[in-house]
Amino acid sequence: MKRLLVVSAHAADFVWRAGGAIALTVQQGGEALVVALSYGERGESGELWKEPGQTLERVKAIRHEEASRAEEILGADFLPLDLGDYPLRVDEKALARLVEILVDFAPDILLTHTPQDPFNPDHPVAYQATEKARQLASGAGVASAFKTIKPPEFLLFEPHQPELCGSCQELCVRVCVRGAYRS
Repeated sequence: MKRLLVVSAHAADFVWRAGGAIALTVQQGGEALVVALSYGERGESGELWKEPGQTLERVKAIRHEEASRAEEILGADFLPLDLGDYPLRVDEKALARLVEILVDFAPDILLTHTPQDPFNPDHPVAYQATEKARQLASGAGVASAFKTIKPPEFLLFEPHQPELCGSCQELCVRVCVRGAYRS
């Protein structure tokens, strides 16, 4: 049984970037956990802010409800960390929480954003935090006094426009296709 952990910068990212991989994993008897580092309440909720009297708390609640419905449809569990967005900042406490999630869930496959995204500054931050948490959770190859996990297969979402990601273009396309068929 495969265990898939998806780390997305914003609550909506996992749906259109990894929904197929999540559904396939669950359909094949696996488990999927989605960690959203933020709700996308600032940079990805423009239409919600056009409503008169809108508040930050209400936008977060709407985004939480949307992500919860998506997780239910896909068969995943959803865990929001509510770190804020635009800019997304992952401090030491949040990184420690991400490491804890990795150790507790012990995924076979870890899926997140690419290291470059010319249109969204939060996506590379999510990649960097996920990569560092993966290294810390697996003990970075060194015997340790704390619980570690076997390093999961590490796959990346395809960015908005891979042709603009420079050196990651070929990697993104290969990894996304490979990941979609192997989950």
